[in-house]
Formats: sequence, structure tokens, C-alpha cells
Amino acid sequence: MAKTTTSEADRAEQGLGYAVNGPYYDVIFPAAVRASLTDALRRLVSGSRAIAEIGPGTGVFTETLLELLGPDGEIFAIEPTRIMRTALVTRLSRIPAAAHTVTVLPEDALTAEVDLPLDAVVLFNMIMHFPPEQRIRLWRRWAAALRPGGLLITESQHPQTATAVPPSVIPGGTLGRHRYDTLARADVVGEDLIRWAMTYRTWRGEKLIREETAKFDCHVVSDEALAAELSAVGLERHPAAPEGIQAWRRPPCSPTAPATERPAANAPSTPPRR
Repeated sequence: MAKTTTSEADRAEQGLGYAVNGPYYDVIFPAAVRASLTDALRRLVSGSRAIAEIGPGTGVFTETLLELLGPDGEIFAIEPTRIMRTALVTRLSRIPAAAHTVTVLPEDALTAEVDLPLDAVVLFNMIMHFPPEQRIRLWRRWAAALRPGGLLITESQHPQTATAVPPSVIPGGTLGRHRYDTLARADVVGEDLIRWAMTYRTWRGEKLIREETAKFDCHVVSDEALAAELSAVGLERHPAAPEGIQAWRRPPCSPTAPATERPAANAPSTPPRR
């Protein structure tokens, strides 16, 4: 899930990053994290008419968003990484309600277009891919896409400072005779930059039968830095955001943003990112 000088979409095409992660993604996604983020969405976006989900991956939370939409609601799922988008479209194609509700966009977060004001922009497990100068463009773009009162929702990042993270095992799920887990660690590789090494392991009983490692360079974003960046684009903290969730809203009295501030086809392009 990383982005520095090369996008994760490009790295995946080279057999790196998500090309390794993708086949394991759903089965190794931590159950506690899934439950916590799902609960946050239920509290914050129920009844929404229009949602942009940036970096939905395989659609872990897209299904939840679909359940939470109001009548005639619509979702824009923005996923530039091919292997993740393949899984996303496969998942959605099996959900009848998605057929007229979810539009999958293959562009990156800085070039994808939406043509109506949004009630929510959801960015889970992805803002670490953007260096600070690109995050400012990201926030400007999607803050302008919100309707007054609309929410931008992400999670607090870990770690909060550029420090090494010792190895730990994250339990996964089971498929048939195999169970899966992830051995994760992070090393400091630069100012506010860490490199996660994620080893996806397949077990049969107590025998390790396969392991594959993907590495992702991630920009550290503290809650304080995030607050400064989002305040700078005119958003205000949501007073009832669940613990661990960063929910920021466009002030209800905010005027409609000029068309030049909204996502547009001729917006300046940057290297794509998942």
C-alpha cells in the first residue's frame, strides 16, 4: 500500500506490492479492524445519497457502504490498481443492488471525476501512500467535492511518528485445510517515511507451507498533522467521530465550491496511486 516515486498501481504491474498482497487481502484483513471501521461507517454515513470510496481495494467496505445508502444513492469506487479492481468488480457483480448503484473508476485519487456533490468521501487504509505535497492536493480536491455538511472519513494512522515497528503476527482467516496470517514489521527509511515488510503465511496445521513478502513505503501522518492539513482546506472536525476515526466535515454553511475546485477532467495529473 505504498506510494513514493512509483505508484502502487505501477508496482503491482511489475509483480510487487499489491500483486503479492492481492490474493491474500480478504483472508488476512484483521477482523477487529474490519469490525471497528464498519461500525464507524454505520454511525457516520447511513442514509447518504452519494459517496466516493477512494482505494476500496477488493471491496471490503464497499458492501457495507452499499447497505448504508439512502434511496437512489450512488457510490463511486476509485481503484487504479488492476489486481485489486479485478477482485472489486468480481465482488460487486454478484450483488444485485450494485448493478445500478456502484460505479468503479480506474483512475487515481487525483484525477478521478465525480459529477455531483458528495455526502461522504471514505479513504481507509490509503493516505499513507501520499507524500505531504500530494496530500494537500488530495484534501483540496475532495473537500471541494463535498456538499455542505459532507464528511471526509479516514482512520488514525499507525505509527504516529517515524519509528520502527517490531515484528508481530496478525491472525487471519481459514480456507479449507489452510489458515493464514501476516508477519508484519516496519523500518525507518527516511524523514516521516517507514517501510512495511508484510509476510503473508499459509499454514496446514502447524506446518508452514508458503510465505510471500511485500514491502510498502508509507508516509507517516500523525493526527496533529492531519488536523492541520484538513483545517487548512476549510474542513472542521466532526464532534461525534468514533475513537480512532478521523471524520472531518465541510461546514454546513459553506458555499458551493467554484467549479475550478471540483474534480475535473483537466485537473493536473500526478503519478497514479491506489
